[in-house]
Amino acid sequence: MRRREVPTEPELTAWPGYPAAVRGGGFVFTSGVRGGLPGDETASYSDVPPEFARPSQGFVLVDGMEGEATADAWRAHSNLERVLARAGTRGDQILRQRMWQRDKRFFPVLERVRKIWQPEAAPSSGLGVSSVGGQRGGWFGIEGIAVDVEDRDCLGARRILTPAGDAANPSASIYSQMSASGPLVFLAGHIPIRTALPGKPVVAGFDDVPEEGRFLETGRSHPDARDGPIAAQTWFVYNEIRRALASNRMAMSDIVHVRVYLADLRDFGTFHRVHQHFFGGCAPALTVVGFDEVGHKGCRIEIEPTALRPGTLDRSDLGWRWPAPFAGPAVVRAGPLLLFAGMLGIGPDGRIVRNADTVAPEAADLVRSLEANTSSPSVPAQIWWAWQRIRECCAASGIGPEAITKTVVYLRTEADLIAYEAIRPLFATRDLPAFDCVFVPGPGPVEEAAAQIDVTALNHA
Repeated sequence: MRRREVPTEPELTAWPGYPAAVRGGGFVFTSGVRGGLPGDETASYSDVPPEFARPSQGFVLVDGMEGEATADAWRAHSNLERVLARAGTRGDQILRQRMWQRDKRFFPVLERVRKIWQPEAAPSSGLGVSSVGGQRGGWFGIEGIAVDVEDRDCLGARRILTPAGDAANPSASIYSQMSASGPLVFLAGHIPIRTALPGKPVVAGFDDVPEEGRFLETGRSHPDARDGPIAAQTWFVYNEIRRALASNRMAMSDIVHVRVYLADLRDFGTFHRVHQHFFGGCAPALTVVGFDEVGHKGCRIEIEPTALRPGTLDRSDLGWRWPAPFAGPAVVRAGPLLLFAGMLGIGPDGRIVRNADTVAPEAADLVRSLEANTSSPSVPAQIWWAWQRIRECCAASGIGPEAITKTVVYLRTEADLIAYEAIRPLFATRDLPAFDCVFVPGPGPVEEAAAQIDVTALNHA
């Protein structure tokens, strides 16, 4: 289960200084890749192989925008394939990928490119972000996890459990709904659309779900108009996930981690009520982020679970060492992986911190010096506390920070990333993980959360 960094050309990673990928536990964890050109160069249809380009309409302005987006998508996928090749694996071993999109209006461009690169595309989540960020960031970014077929710890080559065209649960796009490596199962981001109906309509409210999904309905138009859309959409998505798992002889209790993407952070409380309804006392580790756009137009939520078949690999939960911010454990150990809940800047009282008053004295001057140049004065302190919580969880799990294989950081602006990189070395100075960072309006599940760190680590036991 030895952790190994994957060296590669500097231009293949969006984040200089971080490895392009990290191998370990039978997996390859890729850093974010981007598709832009260096400097102010503008790409076009002429920069991609002919099979990826749509026929030119012959007008500069008409072809320019789509051509640039197409070239960006093509180059991002090309860079991803190069990173995977350097890691000894390939695109048909991707278990899950997340695709950051500067403007989801251009998702058709991304899909057209992807289905050539990945004829049997992995389970995917496609999110609209404020800025893709990173070296050569432009239209699209991709990060993911793949099977390391050359690793002796490999649990097994990728198996597609639910393909894109599954009759009972068809995908909304060209991606598989569920894949597996051994007993670890990776689901795509599920959204509240009824793919089996003509036109694939979005779930709009309580009227679009059966009686069992209306337990929060009041019968009064004003509250139901506010809570109904997110309550019905959350119930619908979790019910679809339950059906998908059942078709593969699994249950909701087998889910070990859930990433939830919200279009409006004000929906967090209502989402959480439905979330608890489905999981009760067996809730998985949870990460909740607010994005610019999720799913189709009208979708308020996207849910991306990871599951572990029962009776196979060991599973154990690590509880919170501070007041729990939401349902579920702080960390779930699932075989070779340690899956952390979203790590927020939570202080000793369990609340989001607002300034440097509660950070360790030796870090206070640095944290205060960074406050004036971030999107909010609370950002540096939140980053410090998020890393402090990560360190505490690592210690309680019997690992050091060098076991961390992947971090995805959510921030509001690129200026906040400068603060992140100034603080992170206080906690992790060597054996850097695979890394990605995106800029979104809601880095955490509540408005005052200005930073969140999504962590995956290797279990050395």
